[in-house]
Amino acid sequence: MQLGFAMLCAGSVRAKNTMNIMLTNVLDAATGGLFYCLFGFAYGSPFNGFIGRHYFALGSIPSSSYDYNNFLYQWAFAIVATGITSGSIAERS
Repeated sequence: MQLGFAMLCAGSVRAKNTMNIMLTNVLDAATGGLFYCLFGFAYGSPFNGFIGRHYFALGSIPSSSYDYNNFLYQWAFAIVATGITSGSIAERS
């Protein structure tokens, strides 16, 4: 999804700003992934109470019995939300 939004954003800006928007998308994905691992999964897990009691920085996750599909699914939507936001304000100054 992130690559699709990067291509959409690159197609909607002028050629001279394509490298800037691609770098913005890469940085959004990198920082979004980092902060989602540190805080987002703890706040977004439905089995975690109102604000989150555990899973900060994926503290108890690395185990052989945990299904990582839920984490990757939520992570993908979290970083796409930042990509949509940065793409919507491209070339606005």
